[in-house]
Amino acid sequence: YYGIVSFMWKHTISRVFSIGLGNFAWWVMLTRVPGWAFLEHPQLWVIPPAFCILFVVNYYRHRMEASTVAFIRYAAVLTIYISSTADMLIQQIGLSLMGPILLILLSLAGMLAGIILRVRAFLFLGAAFVFLGTVSMVWHANQSLGSWVWWVFGISTGVVLLIGLTLLEKYKVPLRRYADSLTDWDG
Repeated sequence: YYGIVSFMWKHTISRVFSIGLGNFAWWVMLTRVPGWAFLEHPQLWVIPPAFCILFVVNYYRHRMEASTVAFIRYAAVLTIYISSTADMLIQQIGLSLMGPILLILLSLAGMLAGIILRVRAFLFLGAAFVFLGTVSMVWHANQSLGSWVWWVFGISTGVVLLIGLTLLEKYKVPLRRYADSLTDWDG
């Protein structure tokens, strides 16, 4: 009801109120489902409000200062990634592979959104948490297969870094233009 009224009236307070009520309804539903408590799956409780905050900030970004928008974006994206990481740790690395996979998928989606929306916060934090998810998957493989997995991961990471540095040197001029264009992106 409040969602329909807020879009008909085009009133900021009623829009924010309807989004808050939607999140509250989601939380009430989660309390009714056994096994979905906050301490068992924090990402189900934290990610929807964080997405809503990102949506509202993106919608009203022209009314706020750029530094405030950047701070709220970083905080919301960090909340999403940290809750997913906490869920992964609660499920215990080495026992379930779904936590790292979900973290990597969320991070890749965040990076893609960062490229499409031209928002540096999404791109940088997404890359950092893709790496964290990858390391946790290697840890999972280490628990299952043994320590040789770390050697393969280390050697392959080194090879990828060498290839990356070679490509960086080869395409220095276009990459510098791209890096300069990143400064025009939103924080």
